[in-house]
Amino acid sequence: MMLFFGNGDYEVTCNFLDKTGQRIAKKRICHNVSKKEARDGMRDYVTNRFSDIIDVAHPIKVAAKPVTTR
Repeated sequence: MMLFFGNGDYEVTCNFLDKTGQRIAKKRICHNVSKKEARDGMRDYVTNRFSDIIDVAHPIKVAAKPVTTR
């Protein structure tokens, strides 16, 4: 059962700057992954999707928190 330890749903938020200095925030829900996989997946998504407008001089900030169901 160690295979599924730590897997769950995470709300991942990513903040970065474009080349004009405007702050951009993207949010996604990642299902059945670990927290690290959710953060890494979002970083890859943003890097690939917005590669032409990202300001590479500033860091890409990624935060993941567990999704709570009500």
